[in-house]
Amino acid sequence: MSASESGCAHGKGGESPSSCASGPAEHGPGYSGGIARTAALLGGFALVSRVLGLLRDMSMAWLVGGGAAADALVAAMRLPHVLRRMLGEGSLSMTLTASLVHLERMGASPGHAVAAERSRSMRLLARALAVRLGLVLTLLTVLGLVATPWLTDILAPGFCGPERQEAIYLLRICLPYTLAAGMAAMGMALLHSLGVFWLPAVSPALFNIVILCFAGAAALGLLPAAPALAVGMLCGGVAQWLAQWLAVRRLLPLHNAGPADGPDAAPGSESRDASTLHSRAASLAWNCIGRLPAGLLGASAPQLAMLAAMSLASSLGRGQVAALYYAERLLELPLGLVGVCLGMASLPTLSRLAAAREFSLFSDQLRTALRLTLLLSLPAAAGLWAVGPRLVEGLLRHGAFGDNAAYETGLALWAYLPGLPAFAVNRSLLAACNALGEVRRTAVSAVWAVVATLAVGGALVHSLSGSLGVMAPALAVSLGLWLQCGLLLCIMGRALKKSSAGAASASVCLPPAGAVLRQCAAAAATALAAWQLLNQLDGRGIWLGIALAIIGGATAWAFCLFVLRDADALAAARALAHRLHGRPH
Repeated sequence: MSASESGCAHGKGGESPSSCASGPAEHGPGYSGGIARTAALLGGFALVSRVLGLLRDMSMAWLVGGGAAADALVAAMRLPHVLRRMLGEGSLSMTLTASLVHLERMGASPGHAVAAERSRSMRLLARALAVRLGLVLTLLTVLGLVATPWLTDILAPGFCGPERQEAIYLLRICLPYTLAAGMAAMGMALLHSLGVFWLPAVSPALFNIVILCFAGAAALGLLPAAPALAVGMLCGGVAQWLAQWLAVRRLLPLHNAGPADGPDAAPGSESRDASTLHSRAASLAWNCIGRLPAGLLGASAPQLAMLAAMSLASSLGRGQVAALYYAERLLELPLGLVGVCLGMASLPTLSRLAAAREFSLFSDQLRTALRLTLLLSLPAAAGLWAVGPRLVEGLLRHGAFGDNAAYETGLALWAYLPGLPAFAVNRSLLAACNALGEVRRTAVSAVWAVVATLAVGGALVHSLSGSLGVMAPALAVSLGLWLQCGLLLCIMGRALKKSSAGAASASVCLPPAGAVLRQCAAAAATALAAWQLLNQLDGRGIWLGIALAIIGGATAWAFCLFVLRDADALAAARALAHRLHGRPH
């Protein structure tokens, strides 16, 4: 990555928004390191947000426990939460970037006028998208409020009586969050296209802080627990929306969308007429929104699969929906730090390389992203297998959250873990397919993943009895995500071979088999070391055992990688040694 692009990715330096949005034309030898640097930046901010998210879920578990009240609250929060993930994890940003590129190429004049016209086009498209997306989301929110009882029956068909009525009431409180989350995602997409990554990464922390404030009010007896958390979700979405849009208005003054300014905008220049630009921006905004359903569907397979799992769990008895929710929340920390950040960081780079037809560099970038994803997600899954049940006990078993709820949540977490690497790899493969323009086929892969989740989950629900029943929906989600990864790999390979006239294929984008085997061995060492330490420290304090197990597992992982001469581990060690000695690497 060039120096200018690095500055854009980090949201620093003196580059203008337009220069950040355009991307480099050349790719130097340091270009492949940009994914890791940007992902590290996003991961650092995501860590703060995930820790606050854990505090939020601990507060929720303490206030409403894992019974019928928790099931109703989780069912009500699930749909808005899924819509936030669908809008906020790259699809909207990808579609917006494609529209901006299209707008730029419609007659921008050469020289200095390019930057001025790009900035002007960005302002026009931002305003057009904001108005039209706001209208669409408002209409959907109103329709959702009218259809709340039917939505509740679809989301949780096993609910009946007071539990169903409570879920309907809470869903009506949560649904307007969809409008706020959609507009916040729009602001995030604009900031990403401007090269500003830090604010979108920080804004979930603001969301969690607002919910924690309402949880505190409920703990003090000022508000009922479940409605307070639902209102907190809505207010947190509004806070995110305001934060994103204040930043967008500072970078792109939306009121200044008149004729182009600058030295090249004199009368008689080749700049387009303002009314023509307005018309094109409006047309592109509707086209952008029209392309969103397919892009969102392809990107949201994990969220849709988990919706399907919740639907299956609603018929298993009280507390099962809540157990799946809490288990999923514990997956968020490694997923947010690994899969989502690497996928989000790789999307702009892969898109530019695909547009420039640099398929050799494209393959190198994707191979790096997949290798790093597996390097970090495999030990995360192994470590959670070892410490997961104890972590559930330490974080959640307080207040209304009893022993049975903790046990069922631990089982659900174990069942989700086989799918954790698939969830992480899914983000990079999706970024590659989107960069190659395969949006509709990724949507088809998502449909197959959800169908597989429902089919396998339905079979497992009848096979696993008693307390093990909660594992059935989670295992089905894991299988569905691996199926989508396989489908995405086939889609990407076909598109890559076609685009490069046979010069590139899916196989060259995959990490070497030897590297994957080394990573699997290191992950196994992680699980074994953490498990042994937990057993030896049993009875000496739950948090002491968890802390030492994590340290021991991480040490075993690093030691195993060094013994096996893993290239990434050795490169990281050399970089750290150079940094400690004050020498550039």
